[in-house]
Amino acid sequence: MINYTGDRINFGLALEKARHEGIKVDMFVCGEDCALTTADKTAGRRGLCGTMFVFKIIGAMAERGDSLEDLVKTSKSIASNMGTMGLALGPCSLPGQGPLFQVADDVIEIGLGVHGEAGVGQMPLPTAHDAVKKLIDHMTSETSATRLDLEAGEQIAVILNNLGGTSKLEELILAREIVTQLSGRGYKVVRFYAGHLMTSLEMSGILISILKVTKNPEWLELLDSPTTAPAWPTPLHSIVNGPSRFNPQPIPVQTQEKENEFPILGVALSAEGAEKVTTIISAVSKALIDLETRLNQLDSGCGDGDCGSTHAQGAKVLADSLPTLDTAHPRVLLRQLGVLAEKMGGSSGGVYSLLFTGAAKAFMDQVSGDVDPSAWVRALRFGLETVMKYGGAEPGDRTMIDALHPALLILEQSGGSISSEVVCAAGKASMQGAESTATMLARAGRASYVSRDKVNEADPGAIAAATWFNIITDTLK
Repeated sequence: MINYTGDRINFGLALEKARHEGIKVDMFVCGEDCALTTADKTAGRRGLCGTMFVFKIIGAMAERGDSLEDLVKTSKSIASNMGTMGLALGPCSLPGQGPLFQVADDVIEIGLGVHGEAGVGQMPLPTAHDAVKKLIDHMTSETSATRLDLEAGEQIAVILNNLGGTSKLEELILAREIVTQLSGRGYKVVRFYAGHLMTSLEMSGILISILKVTKNPEWLELLDSPTTAPAWPTPLHSIVNGPSRFNPQPIPVQTQEKENEFPILGVALSAEGAEKVTTIISAVSKALIDLETRLNQLDSGCGDGDCGSTHAQGAKVLADSLPTLDTAHPRVLLRQLGVLAEKMGGSSGGVYSLLFTGAAKAFMDQVSGDVDPSAWVRALRFGLETVMKYGGAEPGDRTMIDALHPALLILEQSGGSISSEVVCAAGKASMQGAESTATMLARAGRASYVSRDKVNEADPGAIAAATWFNIITDTLK
């Protein structure tokens, strides 16, 4: 049993009744809490998640038929070789009641138990690294009477216990920190378990339990004994001898010199044309950065709410890379833009990378001479077809395609005569297409999974595409 007053009383009562019935029983009280710094007469060290080590090892011993005396003796030995300490970002609450204590948003509770009680102190909200360091420092502090003494090279088993409300992402981030920091201090983590082993309702927090196994290697065999207990996890980290982690050597990659990255230049623009391309890229970058808030707002109801941030990130990369872009050679430029688009992140980065990479095919046939204006129209066609091929979206599915496809049709219907009027009409059609997505049924992207009544504004990706397309048309007309 674990060391809480209620547990001691009720388990003690059960033990006395069993003895009256002639049943051979004994009781062991586990208390491995490292939060207390003195050994003054109190209720004593609380029993925490380290008790799971006792349950697993003693359970395996009992299953193989060891004596009661050996079980009690081993239980005491386990308790004297382990320690536990934890933290919480928030309290738990009993059903129908409010929180049992309060934790401010900018602090964490240190050294708490599992019955909803507050900890022994607080500290400003730290990083995962600093939080783990604080717990390990306290657990091994030479000034603490409840410390866990660890020697260099000590073999240890570790439990990272999720108190109930910690996300799996946070849990595994902390798991990495714990293994890294313990290994960095010269200790050898031979078993590492993480999961919901001893919860406290919905408390957002964790407990770290460390068991020394250097002098008791049999405990590892008992920890590894098969069990059908649903909460006992497979070890995340399990070694006996040798290095704790293996990192293979990276595969060598042959790289080309930067100036030879795109050796086939293809057709070239005039100096005036290259200057216009530079002007357009600069204006597009600024416009997409300015649109960040609006695009995020449009994306908040039907997506991740980061469409504007993604486009702004891509725009900043584009602006920073402008001096290195080959604005005189369309084929090279489009391939460069395809590479840069990957740095946007998210699905938008992939879509734009496909768009530009596909568009570059329009300039593969002609290796020299002046640029045929109709090649730009073919580039838009090839780019959109590439996006539709791999992305699965089509016109009318409420995506950026609905901003660019109407413009493409107008340009193609011009019969190769790309006049100022045609360019203006294409720009207008692009923006109208983007705005029309507000009434479309989403059939692609995250919006397709969202309730129809929440998808009632224009698609942010379409608005972004129409914005940069109109910058192009305004510059060319």
